[in-house]
Amino acid sequence: MDELAQDNSKKIFYTVLVFSFLVHLGVSLMQFPSWKVSPPREEEEQIVIRLMPQPLEKKDSKQIVRTEKSKIKKSKNAKFLSKNDNFFARETRNARTGVFQAAAKGVEKAHNHKIQRKKIEKKKKKVKKINMSDLAIKPMAMPKKVADKKAVAKRDLMKKGLENGQKKGIGLGQTNDYLEKLPLGDFTKLNTQEYEFYGFYNRIREKLEQFWGVNIQEQADKLYKQGRTLASDSNLITGLTIQLNGKGEIVEIQIKSTSGMKEMDDAAIEAFNQAGPFPNPPKGMVRNDRAVIEWGFVVNT
Repeated sequence: MDELAQDNSKKIFYTVLVFSFLVHLGVSLMQFPSWKVSPPREEEEQIVIRLMPQPLEKKDSKQIVRTEKSKIKKSKNAKFLSKNDNFFARETRNARTGVFQAAAKGVEKAHNHKIQRKKIEKKKKKVKKINMSDLAIKPMAMPKKVADKKAVAKRDLMKKGLENGQKKGIGLGQTNDYLEKLPLGDFTKLNTQEYEFYGFYNRIREKLEQFWGVNIQEQADKLYKQGRTLASDSNLITGLTIQLNGKGEIVEIQIKSTSGMKEMDDAAIEAFNQAGPFPNPPKGMVRNDRAVIEWGFVVNT
């Protein structure tokens, strides 16, 4: 009986051992999902400027521009807003780029004429002078002329302009407005509609012009030092949405549409921060102590 009991216990032991081995073998062959433990994320820095890539222009929006004055104050379906109502049979944009100024009445190559006049005067000085005594004529007392250099310089500059320019003005016309699909010309002639807040926008523009070009040049220099270049024949447009409080102080700047280059976007934001604040925003623009304006910056390469 003892031998039989031992044989039975051995059979049971081996049976359990084999069963356990089969169970462990089956478990080892099963596929479990592999979980990867990612390292803890560092806290992100707070970003004040939010990226909001959207179209710069709306269907119902109109660009605010500066233009020459028209004798006909009649605008039909004007695409632009300005100080006055203007109508021109043919719209053109000035070929010269720079801070806006209307073309004055005068000669386009006045500077060249001035140089030519100086050459003629030099030739006259080389000719032998004839004394009045040689002709037996009593010399007349000639009034002394006081040379006013500033007056002469201003007079010469006043002559520089265009044949059909404005009588009151100095120099040739130019513009820095971004105007698409308009033929080049000597004047900026645009059909415009009078805008009640034009004065405030023009004040902002005049302050921005002091900083925008300088910032762009600094960023371009950085790119060149890094061995990077701007794509040629392209327009880099940065659209900003700026919120001002009732005092005209900048509360927030959002990038509405990016130029695709961080350096250009940074230059636009920096220009606004340097130019601000913009005191006395019109009451009609301020709602809930906020005035919201949109501005586009264009770099043409």
